[in-house]
Amino acid sequence: MHTRLKPMAAVLPLLFATASADAQQITTPGEVVVTATRFHESSAPAATNVIIITREDIQSSGAQSLPDVLKSQAGLNVAPLYGSLGADTAIDMRGFGEGAASRTLVLLDGQRLNSLDMTNIDWGIVPLDSIERVEIINGSGSILYGDNAVGGVINIITGKRKDGAHIQLGAGSQDGKQISAGFSRQLGAINLALSANRQDADGWRQNNKQKRNNVAGRVSTNFDRGEAFVDLGWSSLDSGLPGALTKAQYDGNPKQAVTLDSYIERRSAYVRPGVSMQITDTLKFLAEAGYSKVENTSWISDWFSFDDRKSTVLSFTPRLQWQHGLGALASRTTIGFDYYDGDLTSDKSASDHGSITKTVRIDQKSQAVYLQNQTGLTTGLTLTAGARHQKIDQSATDSSGLRMTNDHAKTIGELGLSYQLATGVRVFSRFGSTFRYANMDELTTFTGFAGKPVRPEQGKFIDAGIDLNGAAYGLKVTAYSLGMKDEIAYNGLTFENENLAKTRHEGIDISARYDLDRQWQLIGGLNLQKAKFREGADSGKKVPLVPGVKANIGINFKPVAALNLSLLANHVGRRYSGGDTSNSFFEQLAAYTTADFVASWRQSNWTARARVVNLTDRKYAPSGYYGSYYPADGRTFFADLRYDF
Repeated sequence: MHTRLKPMAAVLPLLFATASADAQQITTPGEVVVTATRFHESSAPAATNVIIITREDIQSSGAQSLPDVLKSQAGLNVAPLYGSLGADTAIDMRGFGEGAASRTLVLLDGQRLNSLDMTNIDWGIVPLDSIERVEIINGSGSILYGDNAVGGVINIITGKRKDGAHIQLGAGSQDGKQISAGFSRQLGAINLALSANRQDADGWRQNNKQKRNNVAGRVSTNFDRGEAFVDLGWSSLDSGLPGALTKAQYDGNPKQAVTLDSYIERRSAYVRPGVSMQITDTLKFLAEAGYSKVENTSWISDWFSFDDRKSTVLSFTPRLQWQHGLGALASRTTIGFDYYDGDLTSDKSASDHGSITKTVRIDQKSQAVYLQNQTGLTTGLTLTAGARHQKIDQSATDSSGLRMTNDHAKTIGELGLSYQLATGVRVFSRFGSTFRYANMDELTTFTGFAGKPVRPEQGKFIDAGIDLNGAAYGLKVTAYSLGMKDEIAYNGLTFENENLAKTRHEGIDISARYDLDRQWQLIGGLNLQKAKFREGADSGKKVPLVPGVKANIGINFKPVAALNLSLLANHVGRRYSGGDTSNSFFEQLAAYTTADFVASWRQSNWTARARVVNLTDRKYAPSGYYGSYYPADGRTFFADLRYDF
């Protein structure tokens, strides 16, 4: 499996040269899936489970942010730090705890949203109204996507929309306000789509006032056998930072803030031109170029820490899919190249009004070539094989003249089988390798560079599962085991990031739905997991911030055609505080169960929604580090009204 891709790419055309020109193509009618192959496919027989959240699911949820939509999905532990707008929310897949955000790859139409540092995803980069669907792969996506895709992949897909327009107004607790609008129009050969959104809220805690604006657009045109497009967007976030509470503060008044003047300001923008072509009946080509820029300014007054960060990323991601056949067998191969060139500059000071005392700049270039082959061995049985070679060059300098380099290359492989036992019944299994490179914050410390650069993370995994899909029911089950080496984590004693001893992440993800009749539907999910250290002083101890159980259950009731009522409960089990690798220093974060209620009425062109979050006003903290607590919002209410033109 650990072979170099350049020789493989050179030999590939020769291997298939004798294939039958009219060999059967791998196509299956059904839902369109992108993430499993990086091409639009109709139910591609991938050796994994893909969870799809549709536009209708998002609209009926009444959610104000994408993390709010994702929190009910099996295998995802959603941990917000501040407020209902999703600012600084981390999503954990496969049980990585405090480093989860760097091990879950988030894509926007296939392009990476993960930052060069440890900044959490800007979940507001696109308005919810512009999202066509969200695809989720629990488990490694490193072959197709590389770095960061250790625990899983979340792909936010916008795409082309039908002609139309809408406007939406909303209001709720903590003086929450929202206005959004959008339209899509075919103007001759040009399709134009634009969405805009503004949200304001004072916040449940002190110093947690938030304001978010975002705009996203797409211009596209079809030509013979293809499409050219440009995606672009801009977003801003201004938020107070109330900070983490001690246990005494949390018990006494979870609404209080540690400081009243700490804040974060974030500005993000991107532009992404691309082209999609059906070159021949058996050959597809897709390529995007991208430019993104993020400005992130923060002031944490109790740490005397002002940080002004600016980053830019250039990308180019061409790929080719060939339906070539392999003798009489159906077979197709995707081969692609990923190029990313990014830089990040951080200006630091002890005051938000003082002079800059330190500047750090990091440059990072990443180049990768990958291929994936899917071959139908027999009717219903598909073999998937893939490999990737990725090289990264990192260099960092600071204002004192110090310089550090950190260059690495990794080659990984993966094999999987998917078997369609019968209509609506599929089983699968796969095994392979995964990896992650260090980000900027993991190469630096508060005072300078780390004593020595950390090594890349690497791991080996095996997944197996079943997918049952009928007219009135659905069931997805995936069991997994992931052994990791050299996970990167912060050491609160040395004040540096370091490589941990070996860890093992094991579990089972279950998601299900059952339609009782046309009026009633039951949905549910269960994630049982354990993540433990396998070596070193903490051998046998649990990885912090990883709950042993996460579950949800919900019911949808449609008493009349226009009205939909939903009640959803989420449960997250106990977990050790971040940084407590010995499981002995701090009290565990308590388990919690919350419930949300949504009512939605749709009549003609009008849609009205009302939502109550944390219906029972449960007091809980999704996250906490070194014995601290980040309280979640208490009971909140929000309602909105939408008109579609």
